[in-house]
Amino acid sequence: MPPNLGPRLPPEWAGVPARMATADFAVWQRARGALSLRVEAWHFDVGLGEGLPSQHVTTPDLRAALAELGRKRIDAVGIQTDAWLLVELRHRAGPGALGALLLYRALWERDPPDTKPVRALLVAGEIDPDTHLTAIHRDLEILVFPPG
Repeated sequence: MPPNLGPRLPPEWAGVPARMATADFAVWQRARGALSLRVEAWHFDVGLGEGLPSQHVTTPDLRAALAELGRKRIDAVGIQTDAWLLVELRHRAGPGALGALLLYRALWERDPPDTKPVRALLVAGEIDPDTHLTAIHRDLEILVFPPG
């Protein structure tokens, strides 16, 4: 199932993205200026994957709603001239952040919206050395924006 991008927003958009955790939003606020220079537009709360199984749901509308509710949610997707930029925001990035970003990239590549390549970016308030090295090994870009 292709990504559900939702609304396209300008790079300087300063609103509050839907369903973004408060601690991750603080990281977004610190990183937003630098990240906005890298994209032409943003999509937030992008739905990926198949969602929840719906074999017991009888109506097509209910099946579609259940599938959409159960999709994985990537924090932000940036549109670049030559690529898509998948952004995972984490206050404290650890193994879960890597797993999420690798899953998002795999789901995107399985059913992309177009032929542009995809890049994966982990934006963190802090990251431990093991997670940092593993991210580099897995071809994930990392940016750290510590508090204060």
